[in-house]
Amino acid sequence: MCVEASPKSKCGGKSNCGCGGHGKSAVLDARVIRTIKFGEEAAHQCSCSGGGRCPRHYLAPTGYVLGGFLILHLAVNALALWPGRFQAAVNRLHSLGALLPVLEISLAAVLAFHIAVGLRLMRRDKLKFITGDHFHGSPMRQWLQRVTAVILLAFLVFHMAVLQRWFGGRFDPQNAFSSTSHGIWQFWHGQATGSFPNLLFAQFYLLGIFAAVYHLTNGIATGAEVLGLVSTPLAQDRLWRICVIAAPALLLAGLAAWYAFVVR
Repeated sequence: MCVEASPKSKCGGKSNCGCGGHGKSAVLDARVIRTIKFGEEAAHQCSCSGGGRCPRHYLAPTGYVLGGFLILHLAVNALALWPGRFQAAVNRLHSLGALLPVLEISLAAVLAFHIAVGLRLMRRDKLKFITGDHFHGSPMRQWLQRVTAVILLAFLVFHMAVLQRWFGGRFDPQNAFSSTSHGIWQFWHGQATGSFPNLLFAQFYLLGIFAAVYHLTNGIATGAEVLGLVSTPLAQDRLWRICVIAAPALLLAGLAAWYAFVVR
């Protein structure tokens, strides 16, 4: 729950504060941006005259960029149900030539910035379940967004270590399906697929898929509120319902890829 800086604040009421910590019925004015004091223990501290930008105004647009990549990534990986089609999609991607490393570096920069801002927010909120009214969704949605962020960070580190060629991963564009499947199943010292550590790593991939889908769909809805793309409670509820409907489709794509690489 956001605490006003002072009774004489220029916020003009809770509906204008851009920190995202007020009740859902509030209307976010994207032109009025407030500062959050990260060093204080209160759930949301605003400095309405500080002229700073709320960190969520950085998280939202970078999250949309990463979300677009994640949707594409899940869709391509779902083609692993048909290894030939998956290989063809990978071949088309790598036909970009010198443009591909540029895209990868740009995406890595956006991801690093998103993580840095997210960790700064996490330092303040931690994983506490913050009760009270929240502009960007219910307390449970906020808490799950932070929990899935932690899971995703651990999953990304593991995923890149397993498959990303820049970090010595096992993914081979020329043998996309087999190298991905073997990378997941034989990560632990190249042992057989039935080994207990590799079984745990395969289940960790499943957890990462669930976390990614929730973090993406909830982030789309709350990010739109933070950026002022939906300014009324009706529009916010409509967007949230669309995200709830889209979540099973994204989850199905992720589970299809997991099944293709791990179970088959």
